[in-house]
Amino acid sequence: MHGTAAAPASVPQIPVILTRPEGNIEIQPLPSGRFSVTLRPRSKDIFIDTWSCETSFPPEMIEFIAERCRFGFICDALGRHDNPDYIEAVLRRQLFAYFAPEEFEGKRLLDFGCGGGASTFALAAMLPKTEIVGVELDEEVIQVARRIAEFRKMPNLRFLVSPSGDRLPSGLGKFDFVMFSAVYEHLLPSERTVVMPLIWSAMKTGAALFINQTPHRYFPYEHHSTGLWLINYLPDRAAHFAARKFSRYNPELNKRGTWTDLLRGGIRGGTEREIMRNLRKAGLPRILQPKRLGLRNRADYWLSCTNSSRLKPAKLALAALFRMTDRLAGTVPSINIDVVIRKDA
Repeated sequence: MHGTAAAPASVPQIPVILTRPEGNIEIQPLPSGRFSVTLRPRSKDIFIDTWSCETSFPPEMIEFIAERCRFGFICDALGRHDNPDYIEAVLRRQLFAYFAPEEFEGKRLLDFGCGGGASTFALAAMLPKTEIVGVELDEEVIQVARRIAEFRKMPNLRFLVSPSGDRLPSGLGKFDFVMFSAVYEHLLPSERTVVMPLIWSAMKTGAALFINQTPHRYFPYEHHSTGLWLINYLPDRAAHFAARKFSRYNPELNKRGTWTDLLRGGIRGGTEREIMRNLRKAGLPRILQPKRLGLRNRADYWLSCTNSSRLKPAKLALAALFRMTDRLAGTVPSINIDVVIRKDA
């Protein structure tokens, strides 16, 4: 596990129960020195994203994180930090499909919208000779990231709070790389026109912007927020109605939230064309093609991210289609956007 500290000798060897209004959090010590965490909600109506997980964090750290997280997402928040297949695998695949590891050495990387720092810690572990700066608007979330940083003891990272949604922390400097990991979809449409040029201005000439895990706005299945088919093609008011009436995902948001709440939750995703349009206001962006690890283009990259042994003929046909759409329209309309954009002179 990246940056995982050994459990101290004083860790409890008996189960710990944390009580919350929504239910209990059971913490069970494991022989490995890690802990299993299980959520026990009081009501079956409470949405639980992930019911259980393992973590290297001690009970006091688990409690600190749980106090600052919605009950149903506690295991999701913990799993982001300790499961290498959750975030680290996505970041590693994208980074090294475009750049060799040594190209990051001595450089600066901005992890924008870092949240509790799961992506930031993964980047710091993969790129130990790169300065990693995590930036987040929510100061309470940054407190979680800084507390974890004390536990992880990783010297090449730090966390900063943005003063507002349309400003970056002062004295931030320029960056060689910027990461948007599951972030772009949570920006409101009005924010995207401000934030993207702002980020572009913080990038050096020749710098690269990575965007991943953002749902494609026009994919037939909306997997991120509602789990509904064809909702991406509905007008906003009809999409809001469908989310309220038919979605079984996250009822606290979908059944009671406003349309702005749903947009903040990521329901509309994004497209490469929209991203490029917003970046052109502040520079000259160019979509890169992956040329490492035996890849030739973004369609190859998409294919490498799938389980290619299942439905292989259909996936090969889709990859051929994606090569055409990328060449003609600059898009790979798969379930998620994975794009790397260089800031040209």
